[in-house]
Amino acid sequence: MQISKTSTKPSIMIGLAVYPENEQKLREVQAGIEEEGIPYTLLQSDEADAVKLAYQGAAQSQLGVGIGIGLSAVCVHYVKLPADRPLFISDETGSRSEWRRCGYNAARLVKGIPFKTPQSELPEADLPEAESSKQEPDPELYQFIRELVIKVVHEHAQAMGR
Repeated sequence: MQISKTSTKPSIMIGLAVYPENEQKLREVQAGIEEEGIPYTLLQSDEADAVKLAYQGAAQSQLGVGIGIGLSAVCVHYVKLPADRPLFISDETGSRSEWRRCGYNAARLVKGIPFKTPQSELPEADLPEAESSKQEPDPELYQFIRELVIKVVHEHAQAMGR
């Protein structure tokens, strides 16, 4: 992985597979991060796997958060997760809103605030009827994410001397 933009301040690392098709994905991811007010550093790579790019970025980030923009996916990873278990992944059928949401959620992980979901972006009236009914979240996934966010917030507060 080669660094194309250097930064000494803590930032989210974006690992980018260098393909012309990734320009739009990169713009949307950057916009999501910027809207949340978190800095990022761009790393260009010959690696095409988004999960590997994201994990490598998370490992290099002082914030522990990385985004991988690979040939067929966009992925958000946190350094304390197993390398093969990213926090979020958008496959090749992803849309601009999904790619931007990856940027938002990487920044929100750093900030310790709730993640954006597709449902949180649409008014209830715009949801298909099957999706508008209240469904219980997966309790194991909810507990895992809750514990992860609490841990990140606690570690961030300690690092800031609070």
